[in-house]
Amino acid sequence: SKGSTSFLHGSRIDFGLDEALKPIRDPNVLRTAAPEQFAERAGQVLAELNYVHPFREGNGRAQEAFIAELGRQYGHEVDFTVISKPRMIEASIETTNDPSSPAMKHVLEDSINPNRREALRATFADLERCGEKPFEHNIRTARPGEEITGQILGHDDRVASIVTDERIIAVDRADLPERLPDDHTEVSFTARSDFSRLGRER
Repeated sequence: SKGSTSFLHGSRIDFGLDEALKPIRDPNVLRTAAPEQFAERAGQVLAELNYVHPFREGNGRAQEAFIAELGRQYGHEVDFTVISKPRMIEASIETTNDPSSPAMKHVLEDSINPNRREALRATFADLERCGEKPFEHNIRTARPGEEITGQILGHDDRVASIVTDERIIAVDRADLPERLPDDHTEVSFTARSDFSRLGRER
């Protein structure tokens, strides 16, 4: 185990790997999968592989390399450089404790969708401007319908970075009021965007 995460017993690794790879066994399904569908299947595999934990060391790197290569095979660029370690750890714990959690699917969506990647990089830049190290923070993009309360760390006309109690969230600037509050005042809003606007405005 690592932290509060338990892994599959070593004697069951073969069985665990067989189960983990089931969502990607049919190449026809992957060949026709839209990015969101691929993210869902790849997220399931990543969560399961993390639980199986077949190696003594290097599981995370091996899993990410495997999923990135799988994405390449089926026309999806998977870029884990926008996923911080705290974010991946949280998603791993959530999906181990609750296999129905969408946390790992969201990790994959953030690493596949170019607009979400752009939003995350904008938030990384906001953190760096504040003297922070982005990869030491749990950072993700907002999901449509998500209720968010937090302080605005930084923004431009495309992306805003919101610091909440649990994490930092990259949001579409269009989801926020036109007039933003003064520094350190909390904002509360419902995220509406799927970040497609960012792609249209490039």
